[in-house]
Formats: sequence, C-alpha cells, structure tokens
Amino acid sequence: MLDRLSSESSSNPPSDGPGHCEDRREAIIKKALGLLSGLHKDSCQRLRYSDYRPFTSRAQKLTDALLDLIVIEGIYPCLEIGVGVPMERRLTSVLKGDFVARTLGQCQEVHPHDQQLIRAIIDCLYPILMSREGLASNVEARMLVDMVAAVGQAAFSPVFAVDKRQKYLGIFKALLNRPSSDVLPMLTSLLHPSCPDWLRSPLSNRLSLFPLRPNGVRHILNFIAGSTSADEQQPADVHDDRSSAPSMTFDALARATKLLTSVPSTMTAETYFPALAPQLLDLLDDRNLDNKRIASYIIGNGILGKRKIGSPGTVGWELFAEPILETINPPVNQSAVGEKPLRLALDRLSALVQLHPNPGLTKRLVVPVLLPLWGLGCYAINHSRANWADQIHRILVVYMKLSATESQLLLLSDNLLWDGPPRWTFMPGAEGGVEIRQRETYMNQAKEWDKLVEKIDTPIDQYIRLLQAATMTDEQLSAVFTHVCKRWLNNSPAASKHDLMNVGDSNSRDPMQLLVDAKLVKRLLEEYKDQISSSLDGVLRLVEPILADYVAGKTQKTDKATTTSSLHHRLRSLAVDDDKESEEEEDSSETISTALSLLSAILTPTENPKEIDDSILQSIQDSLKYIAQATSSLDSSITTSASNILILLQLRFDISEHLRSTSTSKLVDTHAEDRQKHRTALTHLSDELAPVRAQGLSTLITLISKASPVLNIPSTSILLTSLLRDQDEYIYLSAIKAIGILASSHPRTVIQELVEQYSDPREESTLDVRLRVGEALNKTVEHLDQLFVGSVATMVSENMIAVASRRGDRSKTLQKRERATRRMEKARKEAEEAWDGEIPEEHADNDEYGALNEHIAKIVEGWADTGREEDIRIRTSALSILGTAIQTNIAGVGATITSTAIDCVLAILKLEKSTERAILRRAAVTVIMSLVKAFDNADERGLQLGFGFAGESLAEVITVLKYLEMTDKDDLVVGHVRVVIENLESWRQKSIVERLGARGLQRDVGRLDETNIAGLATRPAVRPKIEEVD
Repeated sequence: MLDRLSSESSSNPPSDGPGHCEDRREAIIKKALGLLSGLHKDSCQRLRYSDYRPFTSRAQKLTDALLDLIVIEGIYPCLEIGVGVPMERRLTSVLKGDFVARTLGQCQEVHPHDQQLIRAIIDCLYPILMSREGLASNVEARMLVDMVAAVGQAAFSPVFAVDKRQKYLGIFKALLNRPSSDVLPMLTSLLHPSCPDWLRSPLSNRLSLFPLRPNGVRHILNFIAGSTSADEQQPADVHDDRSSAPSMTFDALARATKLLTSVPSTMTAETYFPALAPQLLDLLDDRNLDNKRIASYIIGNGILGKRKIGSPGTVGWELFAEPILETINPPVNQSAVGEKPLRLALDRLSALVQLHPNPGLTKRLVVPVLLPLWGLGCYAINHSRANWADQIHRILVVYMKLSATESQLLLLSDNLLWDGPPRWTFMPGAEGGVEIRQRETYMNQAKEWDKLVEKIDTPIDQYIRLLQAATMTDEQLSAVFTHVCKRWLNNSPAASKHDLMNVGDSNSRDPMQLLVDAKLVKRLLEEYKDQISSSLDGVLRLVEPILADYVAGKTQKTDKATTTSSLHHRLRSLAVDDDKESEEEEDSSETISTALSLLSAILTPTENPKEIDDSILQSIQDSLKYIAQATSSLDSSITTSASNILILLQLRFDISEHLRSTSTSKLVDTHAEDRQKHRTALTHLSDELAPVRAQGLSTLITLISKASPVLNIPSTSILLTSLLRDQDEYIYLSAIKAIGILASSHPRTVIQELVEQYSDPREESTLDVRLRVGEALNKTVEHLDQLFVGSVATMVSENMIAVASRRGDRSKTLQKRERATRRMEKARKEAEEAWDGEIPEEHADNDEYGALNEHIAKIVEGWADTGREEDIRIRTSALSILGTAIQTNIAGVGATITSTAIDCVLAILKLEKSTERAILRRAAVTVIMSLVKAFDNADERGLQLGFGFAGESLAEVITVLKYLEMTDKDDLVVGHVRVVIENLESWRQKSIVERLGARGLQRDVGRLDETNIAGLATRPAVRPKIEEVD
C-alpha cells in the first residue's frame, strides 16, 4: 500500500535524504486522505439510491487500513511526547507485516510541516465524522480518540499559532460534546502520567465536569466497574441500565468516590455538589441494593465523612443530612410531614447507617433524631406497621452497637412514652403507613391515659429488646438500672433533701411515668439480675436515705408524713380519703416494702463481689434492725423481709471486709479493659449487620496492633481466616490487613493456617474463598519482608509450587463440576421444551456483543474445566504468591526452591499454550521478573546470595522468553515478556559494570564471555537451574 500510494503521489525519483522522507510521508498521507474523502462521498451518494448496498468486507477492510495508515504514519509522528494513547493500547491494526514496528513514533519537536499535516488531517476527517453518514461510523470506531488527541494539540499546544487555535478549540469542544459512553473512555485514555500540562488541564477539567452530565454518575460507575472486570477477564455490562447495578470492588469504589467528590477547578463546592446531589440521591433511592450500597459509600465516606464539606453547616450536610433529619424531626415552623417523604427519609437514613460502616457518621445522623425514631418505632408497633418498626429497630441497633453512650441510654429510659413534641405527633398515613400531623389542642386526658395503659408494655419491651441487641456492658446496664430506680423511688421530701434527683415537687410527677418506671425496673431485674447484682454501690446509695428518713420519722413520732405518696396512690382516682393520716402511713409502708424488695433482689451472693462503702452498709444495717424490731407498728411481711435482708447484708459486709483486708496482696487485672474490648469485638463479629462486624474487626485490629496478651493467637488466626469468607468486601479486606499485622508477630502460626486453607487438601473451600486466602497470604508475605525466612519461607514456597504445577488432584471438585453441568443441561432441556425450540438469547441482534461474550465465556469455562487438575485461576494465584515470596526475600527462599520454581515456570511457558491458559503464562513471566528484581536488589544491598543465573541457565531462560515473544498470541503475555527481557538485559549489563569495578578492568576484560555474564563462578548446566557458588 505504501509503495502504491507513493508512486501515485509523486513522480520524482526516490531519495534517501531525511527531508525527502518527510515529504514522501506527507504526500502518502494526503493521498490517503483524498481516497478516504472519495470513498465517503461515494458512500453518501449510494445511500440515496433505493438499491443501496453497504460496502463489502474487502472495502471495509480497505477503509480501516487507510484510517490506520493516517493514524500511525500521519497523526502520531506529529504529536508531541505524551499526547495521545500509547500505541500498544490502541486497536490492533489491520495493516500487515511489521508496519507498526516501523512507525516513527511521537516526535521530540513539532515542525511547521507537522502542524500543517495535522491541520490537513483534521480538516479532512472532522467533516466526515460530523456528517453522521457514509464513513462517519468507521472514523468514530477506528480513530476518534486519536482525532481528539490531534485536535487537542492543535487547540492548546503552545507551538501552534494563537490565531489558529480558536478554530480547533471549537472542534475540540464539539468532539467532546458526544454521548457520555464515548467521551469517558477517551478522557481516561488520554489522561496518563506523561500527558503534557497544557493538554492535561483541559482534559482534567472536562473529566471533573463529567459527573454533572445527565446520568453522568451512573456512566462513571459503570465505566470503572467495566474497566475493573476487564482487567480481571470477566464480562461486565457497561450499558446505562438503571435497573441493574455495577459490580464494583472496594478499590474501584474508592476511585469512583474520589473522582465524583473532587470539586472541579472552575467551580466551588457550593455550586458543584448541589448539581451532583440529585444523581447521588437517585442512586440512594434505587431499589437495587448494590446501587444503594455504592451511593451510601460515596455520600457517607466521600462527602459527609469530610469535615470541610460534610460537617454540620457545610454544603454536604445541608444537601444530604439536613433534609433527612428535618423530615423525621420537623423544625419549629413545620408540623406536618406526609407518609411518602417520611418513608423516603427513613430509607435514606437506613442506607447511610447500615450500608456504610462509619461509627462517627452514624452518631451524627442518629443523635439529632433519636427520640423521634424511638417514638415512631413504638407507634409503628402499636399500629401494626411491622416494616416501619423493623427498619427503625435496625437503625437503632446499629447506632447502639457502634456509637451509643450511657447518656443516650438514659435519655431513652426517661422518654419511653415519647410520641412527639407539643406541636406534633404521629398519625396513620394515607397509604397505610405513618405520617406526622399537628397535635390536637384539646384532648380527653382520661381517654389518652386509657390508651397508654393498654400499650404501656410496648416501649418497655422495645427498650429491653434494644438493650439485648446492642450487647450493653455490665457497667452500662447497672447505670441504667440505678437511674430508673432513682427516678422511681425519689418520691419523698427526704429524698429531695438528699438531692437524689432533681425532679421538682412530687405533686407534679406523672403517674403514668411512675407506672412505666416500676415496670421497667421489674423487667430489668428479670433480664439482667446477675449483671446488676455485680455493681451494688449505686442502688445502695439510693435506698439508704429513704430507709434512714423513714426510721428518723418513726423515732421522732411526728405527725408529718416522711414519705410521699406511693405508686398506687398516684394512680388512684381523684377522690380524697378522709382518714389522711392513715393513708399516708399506708403509703409510707408501701414505699419501704418496695425498697426492701429491691434490696432483696440485688443482695444475692455473687462470684466476684465488689467492695462496698462501709458507711452505707452500716446505715442500711441500722435502719433494717429498727424495721425488723418494729413488729407492733408494721406488717409482719415487712419485718420478715428486713430480717432476711440483714442476713444477706451481713454476708456482703463480711465479703467487703475480706476484700479490703486482702486488697494489698491481691493482684490487679491490668488487662481488664482489653478483655472487655475482646469480648465486645467477638460479639460484634458474630452480628448479622456489616457495620457492626466492621466495628468489631476494628476493635480486634487495635488489640492485635498493641500485641495485647488477652489474645489467643491460634484462635485469632482461625477467626480472621474465617472472616475471609464474609460477603462484605470491606470486612474481608480488613481481615486481610489484620492477618498481616498478626503475622508480623506470629508468622509461623498464621502462615500455617493460611497455607492449609489455600491448599485445601480436603477440597472443602470454594474457589472464591481460596482466592481471598491467597490474597491474604500474598499481603502477609509482603508484610513480613526480611522476616520471611526459614521454615515459614520453605512452607509457603513449596506449597505454592505444588499448587502452581499440574500435580493437583481435585477429584471431589471434578465431581461437583460434573453434577453442576448435568443440572445445567437438564435445565437447558426443560427450557427448550418450554420455548418449543431454541432459547432466545439476550443481545441476539448484536452479533459483535454476542461474539465477545461467547469468547469470554469460553475462556472462563476453560479456567475451571481442567479435569482433576487445579483451576487455572488458583494456579495463577499461586504463581503470583511465589513471585512475591522470591522478590520479598530470595535469600530466605533459598537456592533449591528457587531452582525448582524456575523449572516449574519454564515448563508452564513451554507446555501451557492454549488461549484460556494465557493468564497462567502471564503469571509465569512475572515470576521471572520477580527473580530478576530480587537479584538486582541483592546486588544493590551487597548481599552475597551464593547463587544466580549463569551460563546455559541464563541462555535457556532468554531463549524461551524470545520464542514466547514471537509465537504467543496473547498481547499481554508478549508485553510482559518484552519488559522482562529488557530488565534482564539491564541487569546483565549492571552486573558486568559492578564486576569490573570490583575486580579491576585489566584483569576482567579478557575473561568476559557469554557463559559467565552475571559474574558468578558457576558451572554451565544443560537446563536452566539455580546453582550454588563455592
């Protein structure tokens, strides 16, 4: 094609001068542009005829060849360094031979004739591209990104005349004003580290504004997910399907979050995020759980998690948090919220709290609406709105487990009957849900009390359920119990005098609240009696002044009642008994009876009694003695109870004396706090909610990092390994981090567990689990660094070689695969019978899409369909771990294992030739690269390994690699091989220089030969192997 175009474009005889070569190239490109313009016009004219027929395949191939010629010989030689897409990442050229290898590449300096050629190419192809007919689709498919690179240089390069740039600036904007699915791949491919600043700035600006396009957020997420799955050789749907969600790894989600939350340089956060918020909220409201999870991470971590844009008062808080909080807890100027907005706010709050494991954010979102959530949940239960109640309960449980404090527990215990502020309350919704309405001004108090009495057990049951689900500590439970008892028993002037609780005048007490307190105390004793009994000091300090005041009043024999009305009296009707003195005496007796019952319940022997203040014990003991002896004025049941409590109290008093007498010799548990944290972490790790498990794992990592002695290393290792099976990516990635930290202190125990799980000799684990264990093992080896030696290095390396070789026997896995194949075949036959023929395939109208999916499916099937051998993916993973082990500490791996590894790698490169085994060959090549890097690092550190490449061993490796470069059909394998050969040659040259410098130039020049190129005194071997040096 070159010769023909050259002969047609110039009648002058050929010359060997460089100037003539440039003129010849320019003439060829202009001739090609002319042919392309002619083909385009012909195609457009043929469209107007009724008997129009598209180009034949030969004509299409010719058109593609012309476009490739224009790109390779026309555009890229005229581009500055760093402009455009690297040639190896472009579509495969249809030009034959070594045409691409002979290209001039990018120029160091753009000459005037290069500027003219670029402008000529743009002026010819841009009208074709914008015509939307003829060859427009060919130009778009083959060279759209190259056109953008050329136009970008013409519009922004400082070497181009300023007066000429304006025209191409408009063309640049027009090319980027295309569908989002075309623009995003172009921008990301053109933005690379070597891109010049004058082009990087406009491209980065366009990319930062991309999320503000219609459905721009979804396009970015789908593109990043598609590129990730492409890297993993898995099919991905990158179409704009709003009903489906992209499958994103944690790293991909982090990249997407960083891109979406980066404010463009031309905008401020106050203008950018309001434009972006509708798309993120649309994702958060999606029914698809994966979309919700992605949106909650972006909003929670990328926006609300940043102080500058997500704290209260900032734009992020006002856009994403404030509307939710003001809907659930309306401000002063609002007293009505409909059912739909209230449910939407709950759904958004639930997604942000449950799907995003962030204790700080959970606290900031839930605390402002804690009481409204509580009241709404109780109302939903009382009115049979089960889905509302369950959702609110899950939110409160996550909050209690992650961020709740003692003050929040006490706040709820004080407001169990809360149903809204004075201006609004909860009412039935128009569609069977709940809504907020203005509270009625005039209400029948007696009627309302009757309703509350009927449903008074609901908030108490919910509170106990919340405490159980939140796994409160003994100290927190004791504090709650003491607080409730204090409020319940604080009903006398004497109690007020001792300032137990500032509640005001006793006549102002709500009798309904007293009933709730009494029931709550009873339920707390029923559920948590042992925990409350272990911490008595608060309850005893509460009861002591009540008993003391009662005894003082009896002793002085005054007519004034020393106790306030009892709980029974507060719920009694408004009729007043004439015998007031007798009634008050009865009420005081009931109060004392209640206090004695409370003491009897909590004063039970315990295994670990805590020391109690002697003065309190003595005061209570004296009061009880008086009550036990007052048989004539008190009921016999009260005096009997006082006598029994005296016995229990004496037991406690003796225990306290014993504790105090032995306190000087008693060993203090210095790790009590760590033990409590460890128990809490284990409890959280068994929870069904991912954020709670994440919090438990974070606590466990803290204990591991500080090398806490409360940890049982084998058990902790097994626990962390089991967490690798967790479905939540955040959990198992954090588990990998924890395993690495634990292995730095206990390498053998952790590595042994990981290797056993990875090798899976009993064939119990799934492929996905084994790959996760492999990832953890790889990170652990990297984390060990120079500690990767001895039996640990031997164990890892030998097992990885065994897995990577073809010696694995997976009979059970083969049987499972055969059973699955039979089930699929049976299902296919049943489907064909139901369809009465072949099953219609999705995307059947798109032959190219169907062919691509079919090709990928065959490759994936080939990975698993290996008979009794290991899955190709596991073997690839094992090679990756082996390469990491060699590069981390080749001295620890040793000569024998390294030699065996090289034998295994070369065997794979020679024998594993099929398409589906390309990933295995790539990994094998990277092992050689790791070996070269390991030798180079050893040389730089002056480490004498005693073995290395030498003689025929090195020659054999290079021979295999060069043969692979010429014959392998996988582009990535070829690319890896070229990089390895280049680095291998560099290492050889570096070895020569170092050897000459160490031994002297005169002595060594004559001894250099190809059989001892690395400077190692080894004997050449017939096959590639690692040999020791004497």
